[in-house]
Amino acid sequence: MRISGAERIEVINASYRGLFFRCAPGAAPPLNQLLRIRIELSTRQVDINAIAVRVVSDPQGRLGVGLRFFALNGEDKQHWDSYITNLIMPGRRVAA
Repeated sequence: MRISGAERIEVINASYRGLFFRCAPGAAPPLNQLLRIRIELSTRQVDINAIAVRVVSDPQGRLGVGLRFFALNGEDKQHWDSYITNLIMPGRRVAA
């Protein structure tokens, strides 16, 4: 979410503690900036605080940004953890 409105990104990799996404040139947040991101899961959306910890460029010039979640707790943490667990172990039943 930006002040100007929502922006869609392509998530490349996700874990319990963060994620890595691609963004348009010039759209990467500064390192160590606190961000508020909204992720739409299959059952609901979660709002997560994150810090940009890495910005890289691939040979085609596409930017990738690594985010580390910050102060993720409560229901949003439970839903995110359940989502990741289902990705890792798709046959396991976990409440989302």
